[in-house]
Amino acid sequence: MTGYGRAERRASRVGASVEVRSVNGKHLQLRVRAASEWLRLEPRIESTVRAMVRRGAVDVFVRLDVASGGRMPRVDTEVLAVYRRALKDMGDEGGGAELLRLPGVVTLSEPELNERAVERAVIGALKDALDGLDSSRLAEGARLRKVLERELKGLRRELVGVQRRAPKLAREAKSAMQRRLAELLDDRQLPLNDPTLLREVAQLADRVEVHEELDRLACHLDALTELLDAEGPVGRKLDFLLQEVGREINTLGSKVADVEVTTRVVSMKACVERLREQAANLE
Repeated sequence: MTGYGRAERRASRVGASVEVRSVNGKHLQLRVRAASEWLRLEPRIESTVRAMVRRGAVDVFVRLDVASGGRMPRVDTEVLAVYRRALKDMGDEGGGAELLRLPGVVTLSEPELNERAVERAVIGALKDALDGLDSSRLAEGARLRKVLERELKGLRRELVGVQRRAPKLAREAKSAMQRRLAELLDDRQLPLNDPTLLREVAQLADRVEVHEELDRLACHLDALTELLDAEGPVGRKLDFLLQEVGREINTLGSKVADVEVTTRVVSMKACVERLREQAANLE
């Protein structure tokens, strides 16, 4: 699902800014963008994201702003030791104050950062950004739900039309089967246990009965409706159920040679395809 979240946290002299963006995807694809010196936080960032996001292509952008902490003087004891030896060799011990004024002995540097505090700031900002991402994804989910409900309603409407047509089709198919059997028995003088006759009877009987497919379709649509009200990730379950719906529709279409039913079957297939496209956007 698509979504966006952004948050900031401060720790000591560091301001952490984290942005999280996600787009639709069947699997979780995670990319972390941060300055090279902070890439050691990547495993912690990834585990935090994976605990809250299950599907989609997710980009995490981490920016750190380090404020000056006041440059502090530092004595380089190694450089100082070199000067002392050189002066001693020249017979001049030199005073301490004079040595400190020599190049390279005293340098000004920033105090070291508290890395644990930096990590807390980054992960805190990340969690806040993920909360924002979750809110935007919930809004997207509500929109997708309306689309799914509309398509399901259309699918159920077509199914009801086929169900109403089915009794008449069964009567017509039964009459056709009786005529065909009469032709076979009259023309060929076949015995009732002839394999060819039995096979054709079985095929004709199978084409007469479509109530099982219609009942299973109705059950699948009920399950899809219930799934839309379920808590937690439902994208994969929706996709699986829609595959089952597609199989039943294909079987129905192959059994019934009727213009009205064929038209409804084509419409149902189109609904299922649109539903699967939208289900791929759900977590």
